[in-house]
Amino acid sequence: MLRDLKRRVLATIPPAIFLAITFYFCWNAVHGARGLDAQATERAELAQANAHYAAVDASRLQWETKIADLSSQSIAPDMLDGQLRQVLNLADPADLVVELPPAAGK
Repeated sequence: MLRDLKRRVLATIPPAIFLAITFYFCWNAVHGARGLDAQATERAELAQANAHYAAVDASRLQWETKIADLSSQSIAPDMLDGQLRQVLNLADPADLVVELPPAAGK
């Protein structure tokens, strides 16, 4: 009887070791540093970085367009001067300013 028990215990040791090693590798495949959980986290970070890149790239393109519009080749200097004076509500000393009376209905 003792021999039979010893033989059974010795017969279960290799499968138990194999199962322990299999469990170790399966657990690391899911939860390890390069496992499925880590890959899902990296995919989420990559998607967030791509979205941030797209926003920054759109902003960069917008600024490049504004800067290109301000160059002397893209706009006539006198038109730029006219728009500048209109925005700042200033007049050129050489301009003739005519004040109109207020409208009767106002």
